[in-house]
Amino acid sequence: MKIKLFHQIGLGGEDSAAVRKFISDNGLKDVIEFFNIKYDESRAAAQALTGSVEAPVLDVDGKAIRGRELILDWLRTNVLAQRE
Repeated sequence: MKIKLFHQIGLGGEDSAAVRKFISDNGLKDVIEFFNIKYDESRAAAQALTGSVEAPVLDVDGKAIRGRELILDWLRTNVLAQRE
């Protein structure tokens, strides 16, 4: 499974920060690639996936999961649960 997180840093990036903190606190950095939408290439990839530029968005094998709570729920259920 390939997991990418499209996120933003700074003003307006509070939800992204919460997702990054969850990933870090739970030792998931090794299974998730990070893409900051500040950069053109990352922004274009996020737009191709979702049709818009928003963050945070989790890309799981080409399927978009949008929003902090949905992303955190998905990570708890599909990544953390498998590690136990």
